[in-house]
Amino acid sequence: MTDDLAAASGSPAGEGRAPYDAEPPSAESAAAEPPSAEPAAAEPAMAAAGRSVVAAATARSVPVRLVGGVAIWLRASAAARAALGRSYPDIDLVAHKKQSRQLRSLLEEDGFEPERVFNATHGARRLLYHGPGGWQVDIFLDTFEMSHTLDLGTRLEAEPETLAAAELLLTKLQIAEVNRKDLSDTAMLLWDHEPAAADGPGLLNLSPVASRCAADWGLYTTVTDNLAACAELLGALVPADADRSRIAGRITAVTDAITAAPKSVGWQLRAKVGRRKRWYELPEEVVR
Repeated sequence: MTDDLAAASGSPAGEGRAPYDAEPPSAESAAAEPPSAEPAAAEPAMAAAGRSVVAAATARSVPVRLVGGVAIWLRASAAARAALGRSYPDIDLVAHKKQSRQLRSLLEEDGFEPERVFNATHGARRLLYHGPGGWQVDIFLDTFEMSHTLDLGTRLEAEPETLAAAELLLTKLQIAEVNRKDLSDTAMLLWDHEPAAADGPGLLNLSPVASRCAADWGLYTTVTDNLAACAELLGALVPADADRSRIAGRITAVTDAITAAPKSVGWQLRAKVGRRKRWYELPEEVVR
């Protein structure tokens, strides 16, 4: 698994919500100034690499979208990047399973090295490649399986270049043992994306988030726990009061939409069991 989307093993007992890393912000982030008077941050190498892979695939009629921290960085404003940007060692992609053979061919033609044993074992759901210099490309085929399982294929092409903000948010909030990095990425996404009824630049479509959580009590529980954790950590993450207030309001709007959505019968039955039984999976670690 790449550094960006790595999920730590969950508590075997599955009791209570998982803790997050609440270490104080670094001196550099604490001293960050609003970027209105600063030059725009240089594009990270992995952001440029990710865009290049997406463009090459698109040119050959293979739809591929970025996910993870790089995708969030690409959608972010200069202000969000200055406050919450970080290192991005790898790239993560989503593609359609039915086009995996075409995707493999074009990657290998372009010089990417496959992890042959992993791909032979897991290639129906996930692929691993290495780019020049050894950085990793982690590719999810329609289904994103970590602490929870998300179908990303049905809305893969909702927006160009990256997954839509709704799915980016869910891939971060589905992590059962969330850490500071993932909560920071969540705040970075919500910095610039207004909860709305549609997809698009600067918009976060509430409908896919609410409907997925309304069908799955486990996902609902992890997502709402992590939204609360993000709200708690905003004071340490975001320097300016106005930015913190805006992000906090958006966290509240997402939480309210998830809470208000009518729940499925399966959701209601699982809710009766509650936290007595672990509600998330322990994802297998992929070692680079």
